[in-house]
Amino acid sequence: MSTPTPADKAVPNSFVALVPVPWNLDCSELLYETHGQRWLEHTRYEVEPADDSRAYPATGTIRFEDGKTAQIIVEEPIPNLVSLAATSRIPCTPGEAMMLRDHVAIWRVSMQVEKAHALETAKRFARILNTFVEAGAPAVFLPFILELHSPAFLQSQSENLDKITNLVNLFVGAWDKDGWMMTRGLTVFGLPELETPVNEGLNAAYFRLMDCASGMLNQQSRFAPGSRLQIGPKAYIVEFGPIGPRDEQVPICGAFGVQSLTPA
Repeated sequence: MSTPTPADKAVPNSFVALVPVPWNLDCSELLYETHGQRWLEHTRYEVEPADDSRAYPATGTIRFEDGKTAQIIVEEPIPNLVSLAATSRIPCTPGEAMMLRDHVAIWRVSMQVEKAHALETAKRFARILNTFVEAGAPAVFLPFILELHSPAFLQSQSENLDKITNLVNLFVGAWDKDGWMMTRGLTVFGLPELETPVNEGLNAAYFRLMDCASGMLNQQSRFAPGSRLQIGPKAYIVEFGPIGPRDEQVPICGAFGVQSLTPA
């Protein structure tokens, strides 16, 4: 995106999502019922306006049964989000794109991450995002990876949230520049981002990064510098980075460092 607004409140230790919605503040009960039916847990969605005279800003919480919470801020719509309707890994349908164009508010949802509980927090956050699209939100934008997720993509990746690859697909993205491909999103888990040269094509670089990102999330720690990783038929060496270009669109990416995967 050309404007910084959707990404400016992302921070290294928080999942953040901007949810364009066709309702304003009056959907708490629907979200509560939808969450309960989909995930079989009582999770309260509560929003209150700042005062009686205006809808924005409004604040609220999403409270899980065990007391864990996510924060909500209801904000003005962002009209240019519709330009991303076709960029999701499963594109929005024409009807979803129309709803995205005509959304009346943004529900900004955030949840702080403790590194020791990063995977559980990711699963909770995924359940929240799935609930929004099941309730009628036309898409979800994640500022920490600069990606819009369509309802179909969120639903497909939420089928089994115990699969690390599904969490990686939801919360880790990749971008390429000057012969390198880099991840976005591992920072939120308290991990370094990954980069690799595009030496065998974009697809090979992408799947190499996603494979290694899954491994890091599974072990919840960075690779030891100098490690030799067997990825498919070839070996790669883990080095300190960055060697490739910096990610200037999301300042938090790389806040916990960057590791490079270079051919052995």
